[in-house]
Formats: sequence, structure tokens, C-alpha cells
Amino acid sequence: MRRRSAPVLFIIMTVIVTLLSAPLALGVTRNDLATHEKAAADARAAAKAAEAKAADLAEEIDSLEERMAAIEKDLSALANDITGATERTNRLQSEVDALRAEANAKQAEIDANQSEYDEQQALLAARMEETYKQGDLFFLEILLGSKDIEDLIARTSLAQRVMRNNQETAKDLEIARVSLDRAKSDLDRSLEAVNTKRAEAAAEQKRLQTLRSQQSSRLADQKSVQDEKETLFAANKQEAARLRTLAEAEEAESNRIAKELYGNGSGYYSGEMAWPVPGFYRVSSPFGYRIHPILGYKKLHTGIDIGRNLSPAKAIGGAAIVATGSGKVIWASTRGGYGNTVMIDHGNGVVSLYAHQQSGGIKVSVGQSVTKGERIGTVGSTGLSTGAHLHFEVRVNGTPVDPMKYLK
Repeated sequence: MRRRSAPVLFIIMTVIVTLLSAPLALGVTRNDLATHEKAAADARAAAKAAEAKAADLAEEIDSLEERMAAIEKDLSALANDITGATERTNRLQSEVDALRAEANAKQAEIDANQSEYDEQQALLAARMEETYKQGDLFFLEILLGSKDIEDLIARTSLAQRVMRNNQETAKDLEIARVSLDRAKSDLDRSLEAVNTKRAEAAAEQKRLQTLRSQQSSRLADQKSVQDEKETLFAANKQEAARLRTLAEAEEAESNRIAKELYGNGSGYYSGEMAWPVPGFYRVSSPFGYRIHPILGYKKLHTGIDIGRNLSPAKAIGGAAIVATGSGKVIWASTRGGYGNTVMIDHGNGVVSLYAHQQSGGIKVSVGQSVTKGERIGTVGSTGLSTGAHLHFEVRVNGTPVDPMKYLK
């Protein structure tokens, strides 16, 4: 028997060692897979809890924003009321002061006229009393005491002047009395107006104090809401950081998928793909760049999101997912932020992906051949998902493309 050369023996030994080590390598891979699946499950649970908390916090913050807007509206209205009440209070006080000054002036005028009236009244009374004492012969005696005709004329003129003066004085006194009565009536009205205005001013001042008290209370409410809002923002920021980490993990998972599927296929697909969720045709988020709901910055949405029906309303959770085309299942398990995922190879580098499926909802296994329209899973909300929907992708040689180009 011919001896084998050393190179040949080396090659044989290498093959034997490789074959013997294969089970060990397979064991390590399974362990790694189990570890990865556990980590993915933990991440999904953490993401779900964080998303729920973040949603609650967002709702609370929205509610606080509404309360803040209502408080600011109240404060604005109160500020206007306070301004108006202040102006009205000042105006009423000015009117009270003016009426009080007018009343004081009228009182002074009445006092002066009353003094003059009393003096003239006393003088007339004295004259009338003297005339009464003298009797009707008073003027006759004046006339009979005349020495001559000139003296008679003079005495007659005097008697006429005395009577005329008495009459004029009496008339003036009557006019003065009427004027005094009118002035007193005017004074009474002025004093009544003063009291009315003073009561209005007091009421307005009280209303102003009430408004200012309400304003202070609403300002305190505003500060309380603002403090609460800042606390919630701080908590939400922490949750956002956690979600951002998970979202970045999803992005990393997408990149890993791209590397796994990298190839040189033509990208040709014969015919049109079937719609992946029969009965649900609303695309809630299309393919393309968008503001990521968790990361908060613009990034590529690598597929389309198919959500619940709006009219009539119908929930999508639990709905059947079908293969969009015939092919071979190359993934049927969890994939990080994608959650429970099925991937189907349609040939020529074309692969369809169905993510966020319901726990226990995957209906196929790796290596299984499926036909177009065959059920492969169930719509859910696993992975980095804020609600039940199907995230559907089409990748050509690992690169995500717009699925709408393939769907009918």
C-alpha cells in the first residue's frame, strides 16, 4: 500500500477536526441564541413598560398643558377685570370727591344766603312791628305834622318810600327764601348722589379685592401645575432615554438584517404581492424618512405600518397575516425591536418581512415553503411598538425599498 504524503494526511486531519468540532460550535450558537432570545424578551418587556409609562406621562403632560392654558386664560380675563375695576373705582372716587366738593360749595352758599336772609327778615320784622305799634295813624300823623306844603310833599314822599321799601324787602325776602329752598333741594340731591357713588365705589373696591384674591389663587395654581409639569418632563426624559436606547437597538437590528441578506440578486419579482393583512388597508405610516416617534429625529422608516380601520372602527390586533408571495421562510422568531418577526425569501434577492407579531402568533417555521396568501402569523405589538399594527418591509439584497411598489 502506497504511503500518503504529509500534505494529504494534514488535509484529512483538518477535515476530521472540523467535523468533530461542528457539534460544539452548534452548541455554542444555540446557547448564544437562547441568551439573545432572553435578552430580547427582557428588552421587549422593558420597552413595553417604558412605552406605557411614557404614553401615560405624555397624556398627563398634555392634560397639564390644557390646565395651564385654562389658567392663563383665566388670569388674562382676571387681569382685564382688575384693570377695568381699578379704573372704575378710581373714576367713582373722583366723582365722589367732585360731588362732595360741589355739596360743600352749595352748603357754604346756603349758609351765606341764610345769614343775609335772616338779617333782612329781622329788619323787616322790626319795621313791621314798629308800624303795627304806631297803628294806622302813624302815616297820618307824619302828614299832619307838616309845616307847609313843601314839608307835606317831603313827608308824603318819605311815607311812600317807607312803604315801598317794606314791600320790596318783603318781595326780596320771598325770592331769597325760594332760592334757599331750591339750593337746599340741590344740596340734598348732591348728598344723595355722593352716597350712591360712594356705595358704588365701595362695591367696586370689594369686587376688585375679590378679583385680586382670585388672581393670587390662580397664580398659585399656575405655579403648582408648572412644578408638576417640570417633574413629569424630568420623568418622561428618563423614559425617553430608555426608549431611545431600545430604538437604537432596533436600528442596529435592521442593519444586521441588511448584512445577513446582502447579495447580488436582480430584485425581480414576478407579478404583484398580495396585501399582507386582508381587510385592513390603512397605512398609518408610509415608507420613507420621518420624525421617529421615540428618537425624535428624522430617520428612514424602512417599511410601512398597517393599522386599525377608522371607518368603521375596527381593531387590527389578532388579525391574520398572510404571505405576500410564495417563497421560503428564513426567519420565524423574535428580532430585537422588531419583536416577533417572519422573513420570507422570494428569490432574486427579494425578501419580505412581517414584524411586531403577537406572542405565540407566528404560524410558520424556518425552512418552510409558503404560498402567496397563506397565513403566516398574527398582528400584535411585540418589540418596539406603541400599539397593535403590522410593520411590513420588502428588502432587495438587504436594502429596504418601498413595499408599495410590489403590493397590488
